[in-house]
Amino acid sequence: MNRIEAWEQFTQEALKFRNQQLRVLHDFFGREKDRIAADLVPVMDEFFQYAVQLQNLDLMKKCCVIKISLLRTRLFEGHAEYMLEVFDHDTLGSTKISPYRYEARWVHDYIKAWSQACENKRKEYMGIIPPQSLDYWRREQVDPFHVYMVHAVRHAVNRLITLPSYQELAKDSQFEICVGEYGDIDLSESVYCCNSRQKSSTACKQWLDKKMEHEYVYEHIADVDISNGNYEGIQLNFTRLERVRLTGSHLQSSYLLSSKFESCDCSEVDFYGSVMFDASFRECNLERACFDEITGGRDVMNENYGLMFGIHGVQFQGANLRAASFQNAVIAADFRGALLEGTDFTGADLAGSTMLSRDQSLVSLSESQWQSIVWVEE
Repeated sequence: MNRIEAWEQFTQEALKFRNQQLRVLHDFFGREKDRIAADLVPVMDEFFQYAVQLQNLDLMKKCCVIKISLLRTRLFEGHAEYMLEVFDHDTLGSTKISPYRYEARWVHDYIKAWSQACENKRKEYMGIIPPQSLDYWRREQVDPFHVYMVHAVRHAVNRLITLPSYQELAKDSQFEICVGEYGDIDLSESVYCCNSRQKSSTACKQWLDKKMEHEYVYEHIADVDISNGNYEGIQLNFTRLERVRLTGSHLQSSYLLSSKFESCDCSEVDFYGSVMFDASFRECNLERACFDEITGGRDVMNENYGLMFGIHGVQFQGANLRAASFQNAVIAADFRGALLEGTDFTGADLAGSTMLSRDQSLVSLSESQWQSIVWVEE
């Protein structure tokens, strides 16, 4: 076996080890995400207070970005360390050292286990694969583990934005919290965006009508009426829609990964065939909406990239789902507190979904659907 053949065989085995550890990390995060988010709150609270102090001393203008940045060089020194950074428009893109850090030991444990498995496998090749080649390659494979820090901060956001220190922080008209890597603002992933300069309903509808690829990712759209629109196939991944009227719109075959609909009117919206892993429709009006043949399950892995989809499931808590249709949908959803009179679940795969025991008499389900649902008390 020559070096090229050995390397190809080794990386195939190493990626299998990586995916095994990612599945274990995924399961751990699913169990512990609330605790992890709670642990982040005091760290961020202290940092928000620091940012407010900078503003009080006229050392910083209105804040436009809070960034939680991975220090990649620390990873293979045994630390999954993140530095907290704050920027106004004058300092955005600059690099500076902040003393505020967060140690994600819960992530590093799985990186370490994977690294050790790789090293053990490398030794079996009797010197054909040099350790420096493995070290370089491992550094390029960190992102699927780092993604769980993105998930953690996104999960903590609802707690963070209620903190008095966050409320006191003076923010620019466009503000975001993002998670990324130190020194590279372009590779950051936004976990919360707030835009106080919103388009008019007419301008917003014209913008969305264009259905431009990647244009709406991470955007904040609020207080507009874009009802009866044709948005079929649109990509609204990680978009936050707040108090938006979408009544009667067409969103068939759209992409709604982690999209967040807050207090939106989505009555009679057609989501047929859409992909909506981890989308949230809490407290929304979804009466007579169509979710037929949508995909929104849990724990689905893309093995090539080491990415898991469906961490939280689709969120329908408190939503109005009267006469909505989920025919032949594949969905793991939280239906607690939703209005379910006349909701059609014919042929739907509801494995992993949660419903209130009090709603058992309201929903018409097959025996297999009944058994696949987790029934809980209020």
